Amino acid sequence: MPAIINHKICDQANACGGINVCPVGAFTYNEKTKRIEIDNDKCISCGACAKTCPIAAIGVAKTWEEFEELKQAIDEDPRSADDLFVDRFGGDIINENVLIDFENLDKVIKENDKVIIELFNDDSIMCLLKSIPYQDILANSNYDKYYRCNVGTNDFSKYGISELSSLLLVNNGKVTKVVNGYFEEKYKEKLFTLLK
Repeated sequence: MPAIINHKICDQANACGGINVCPVGAFTYNEKTKRIEIDNDKCISCGACAKTCPIAAIGVAKTWEEFEELKQAIDEDPRSADDLFVDRFGGDIINENVLIDFENLDKVIKENDKVIIELFNDDSIMCLLKSIPYQDILANSNYDKYYRCNVGTNDFSKYGISELSSLLLVNNGKVTKVVNGYFEEKYKEKLFTLLK
């Protein structure tokens, strides 16, 4: 029986857990369309893919009737990809205007007041739907700007960061606080408290 993806809430990451756990290779990432695809001729309805999806974007049906119910629920879902694809703490880069080079990090710190700088690398990227939009972070803090810096494999220990993604809080050209680690959306109030 078939599996189905709610593409309205899926961030289409090529590191999708469904791809990694599917025992028959029914899940693939299409490089041309930049979307996750399912070959339902291969799917054996084991449900492994659905169990790995942190946001329940994948459904697995045991019957065609169940598949139609899943499809209808997706069709009626009021959310859209536009709601999902905004820059978020720990999520993939959507708007490159907030991105700064690691080589310029110290300069950005020295030249700014009331700014939050997120340090991340490719291994720390999380699902967009579970991540907090950076506009919500700014709206619930005393900071004016939000930048993101991909540290790659560079040494970032001098900033007091022990894990990625993390936030540097900058006031008057100096890092005044570090918030270590990623906070998913359900813990946003705790993050907002730390930022105040």
